[in-house]
Amino acid sequence: MKNTGDGRRKIRVEREVQLVISQFIISNLKADIPGLVTVTRIQMPSDFRAAQVFVTYYNPDTEAPKIKVAKVLQSWAKDIQDEIGHKLKMRYCPKITFFEDESTERILKIERLLSNLTPEQKAQLDADELEAEDDEEETP
Repeated sequence: MKNTGDGRRKIRVEREVQLVISQFIISNLKADIPGLVTVTRIQMPSDFRAAQVFVTYYNPDTEAPKIKVAKVLQSWAKDIQDEIGHKLKMRYCPKITFFEDESTERILKIERLLSNLTPEQKAQLDADELEAEDDEEETP
């Protein structure tokens, strides 16, 4: 079989796995995980035997203790894998591992820092950015 190498199948499978995991969380884990869980991205090798699942968690209830959503989901990994195998009918059901996606927190932190800048600091950043662009244009 010829491999075109464009990655369209890999992207489609990752999207389908993400959808199955999200539906499983919605239908089976609302009692275990209060708040909002988002499956932000899936990374799989081209053989589809493993999947790294990145999740974020938000609970508007500030009184509730913060839970490690990746650990809770990892305890349900076998059931989620069974659901993936049942719904997607893949040759190999991927072994899934959950990770906390910290990119959203980093983005929010950067936005908070930028919003707290004074006008003088913003002007300095703009000047530095223009200078960096000029340096890039001069480099062959």
